[in-house]
Amino acid sequence: MLKANYHTHTYLCGHATGDVCDYVNEAIRLGFKELGMSDHAHTPEYFMTPDEYYHNYLQEIMTDSDFDNIYVPKVLEAKKNPNIKVFLGLETEYFPEFKEYFYELRKKVDYLILGEHFFNYKGANYSPYDPFTPRLAEVYTDIVIEGMATGLYTIFAHPDLFLMNYNGELGHRVFDKTAEVCTRRIIEAAIKYDVYLEINANGIAKGARKTDDGKMQYLYPREEFWKLVSGTKAKVVIGADAHKPEALGYEAVEKAIEFAKQFDLNMYDFVEFKK
Repeated sequence: MLKANYHTHTYLCGHATGDVCDYVNEAIRLGFKELGMSDHAHTPEYFMTPDEYYHNYLQEIMTDSDFDNIYVPKVLEAKKNPNIKVFLGLETEYFPEFKEYFYELRKKVDYLILGEHFFNYKGANYSPYDPFTPRLAEVYTDIVIEGMATGLYTIFAHPDLFLMNYNGELGHRVFDKTAEVCTRRIIEAAIKYDVYLEINANGIAKGARKTDDGKMQYLYPREEFWKLVSGTKAKVVIGADAHKPEALGYEAVEKAIEFAKQFDLNMYDFVEFKK
């Protein structure tokens, strides 16, 4: 059982259920010592077509006004609960063109999570949820490393998301040399910039698929990625990535804990936030 969770979404993100108080109550029931709320920050529309923006349901994510007038007051109220430590956070993409926007957000919260679901490359929108080439994996890696280097982020959520639909030289979802190089670069950057890498339970909840080399693998976390993390100084935390209150203690969290035990990881029950 987890002692804390820092990756938590409410109804305000548009694809989750439950309010801040619902998660706090469930976390207390489960015996958590700390809970971080980390709903999705507003995603700028600048590099997407309107169809792409709506296809990805980004119009449903809370606006800056919702953040200021609904989300922040609810979390600040929850912080008063004497039975658990509650932290105010956000999960954001990292867009280099909007760096100043993220710096302003960071001033308003206890922490930021880096969750790179979309990025711009040569004027087009790409996502790890779609087929991913080796070149796109390299671009993704460059962007998330740049994000970690800003010092804005405490946790890098599902850092192995780029492998979910990776089409490399060895086949679909097969871990090739490019995937290995990208993974090693991400690990090195996480160590250098003191960012926790997250084993994401929500990926486990989404199930496993067979790779072209015949292995059944979770969509994420991916064994090959975490084998390379094993034995390093990279800090690792398990995140429920909860989209409903009961997900704080559901089976996928226990499977994530068991998954982590396969490797020699520098695990942390609690996260230390950057100043």
